[in-house]
Amino acid sequence: MIRGFQFGRSLAILAISAALVGCGDGNAPPLGDVHGQVTYNGEPIEGCNVVFVPVAGGRSSSAVTDAAGSYKLKYSATSSGALVGEHRVELTTARDRVVSDEGALRDAGRKEIFPKEYNSDTTQVVEVTGWDNKIDFNVVGK
Repeated sequence: MIRGFQFGRSLAILAISAALVGCGDGNAPPLGDVHGQVTYNGEPIEGCNVVFVPVAGGRSSSAVTDAAGSYKLKYSATSSGALVGEHRVELTTARDRVVSDEGALRDAGRKEIFPKEYNSDTTQVVEVTGWDNKIDFNVVGK
């Protein structure tokens, strides 16, 4: 009797779990996973802001590179990726200097190292598909 009850309970938990897996947001736009690496003259860039702006309009996706220059785009707090379609890409390395309320320097900041063709006047355009998109940016400069 107890074995039958445990089996029935396990089966019920399995059925509920399977039903919950299919409960995604049916109104979510089509997204593609986007990841890659940002380098400058062959060296990985840490702390680079990577922003994909849909050419057709819609919400942008963004990420910040890690010490290896790697990034993985986030569309929202709960969704990874970027809208499927063509995107303008902005890569920004500059950051403002940060001073505490007491006047102590917390971050010296950093000047932009990338040419404007990669950020304010970007000419970088990529296509995001509905699958896995590995998109690297190998910037060469002075």
